[in-house]
Amino acid sequence: MRFLLVIFLFCYPLHTSQAQELLKDDARAYRENGYKLQTAGDLQGALQYYEKAAQMDPYFGQVQNDLGIVYEAVGNNDQALAAYKKALEIDPNYLPTYTNLAFFYEKSGDIKNATIYWKRRYIAGEKGDYWWEVSRQHLIKLGTYPQVRKEIMEENAARLSREVIYKNEQERLMLAEEARLHFDVGNRALQEGEYDIAVREFSTVLSLDPVDRDIKSQTKDLYQESQRLYLRREALVNTENALDYIKNSDYLSAGDKLKNAISFLLRIIQDNK
Repeated sequence: MRFLLVIFLFCYPLHTSQAQELLKDDARAYRENGYKLQTAGDLQGALQYYEKAAQMDPYFGQVQNDLGIVYEAVGNNDQALAAYKKALEIDPNYLPTYTNLAFFYEKSGDIKNATIYWKRRYIAGEKGDYWWEVSRQHLIKLGTYPQVRKEIMEENAARLSREVIYKNEQERLMLAEEARLHFDVGNRALQEGEYDIAVREFSTVLSLDPVDRDIKSQTKDLYQESQRLYLRREALVNTENALDYIKNSDYLSAGDKLKNAISFLLRIIQDNK
């Protein structure tokens, strides 16, 4: 019994999904039949098919737009408006509904809302295409084109400004992350006595000029400490090498090493002033 229950629970979602797809297919078929009747002038027949399609698939945005057209054609303006708005709720990118709403409000004398939807259709189009030009002409007819054009320019300017700010912020975050990475590598190198690596990494952090003041302050201190330890080690190593050369009577090489040691010592003295 338990085995059968598991099989049922496993298969139930599959059957449900298949049933939903079949309903969507049926909805599309009803929509096509409704459209044929609509183009033939049978609005009541088209309405019945569209309503059935909407019942089968409540998220069929295109058929909601079709319902809006037929409702409007038969004089049911409230239902038409509700259907148009539901179509946009389902699919905000379905452009014909913006056009239909713009016509709807324009016919009713609602210039404000007509302008809103013509503007949205205008923005969604591209310069030169048919509905872009239709939208522009209707905005001109309504007397709102100059205002809409100005608003679009301001919106585009604001959008570009936001994009620049976002880009700068992303670059700042990337620099901060990179600076933190070099800081961690430098800190680890310092702890492990790899002073030359530490100096290089801390120098990189400072060149990135991180906005984090704490990181910058710590880096400056650690850079100085790494530099001092590096110079001291090099001075010691060169001195020890010089002594080895003296023991082997290689005075020329010993002199070179002593010069290097003195050079490192002078740099330490200079940094400590």
